[in-house]
Amino acid sequence: MMSMVKLQLHPRTGLRRSALVILGVVLGLVLPGGANAQTLRVGGTGAAAGMMKTLGEAFSAATPGVRLDIVPSLGSSGGIAAVRDGALDLAASSRELKPEEAAASLRAMHFATSPFGLVSSNSAPGDIKSADIAGFYASAASTWPDESPVRVILRPRSESDSTLLGATFPGMVAAIATMREHRDIPVAATDQDNFRMAERIDGSLVAASLTQVLMEKPRLRFVAIDGVAPSLEDLARGSYPYGKKFYLIRSARQNPTVDRFVEFLRSPAGERLLWQTGNLTVAHE
Repeated sequence: MMSMVKLQLHPRTGLRRSALVILGVVLGLVLPGGANAQTLRVGGTGAAAGMMKTLGEAFSAATPGVRLDIVPSLGSSGGIAAVRDGALDLAASSRELKPEEAAASLRAMHFATSPFGLVSSNSAPGDIKSADIAGFYASAASTWPDESPVRVILRPRSESDSTLLGATFPGMVAAIATMREHRDIPVAATDQDNFRMAERIDGSLVAASLTQVLMEKPRLRFVAIDGVAPSLEDLARGSYPYGKKFYLIRSARQNPTVDRFVEFLRSPAGERLLWQTGNLTVAHE
């Protein structure tokens, strides 16, 4: 069992990604492709990037003349904005649409849920009770079972994982706010940065979904919560209750190729791939 110790980490304020989002998408649109190929442009949350790449490759193989181009590092909000502006056809989002986004002729479809939890670079992170997680985060000095220090890495305030952590475990909103007061606490701007920093920092502790772990294979291990490690089987049966939902964002305007991709997601082949990439389909929740 983990013991309580001090955590000293630091919040970075602001992402400055808006301009980079638009520039990256525009550059993606002018890259050359096959003369007869139709391209679906997809971006959004980095947590779903590996999953969407796998789905896109299978969809392209089953749908001659269509390919998916993945635009990286946009985040949920950046992907949603790019769909709104017509720079993307689809976005994978780890949050629902805000009212103003839904009013901009956008539609969201919940298509997958992945187990959500905590991962560490510690080789044997052990187990923690869900009721103790907030105190573990906010404590002045927390250690792993081997008595090495815990090094928490935060996400920006605007990131959906920050909101999800706060909503998932009791007391986490206040605990995260307390940690942001420490200027030496690292903050990972993107999902991929989150893993890179966690691999590099001894004793790291970060939030993550099973799908991103399976797809990217970082040198990180899940922390068991209340004696249960994240798995699709336990999420499906309810013995592991913590999940991260993914939404497919599209324009309300008709797009037959987008419709075909949605049909593929709902097909037996699409459902098998979602399971293999660490996700429950909506039908199996």
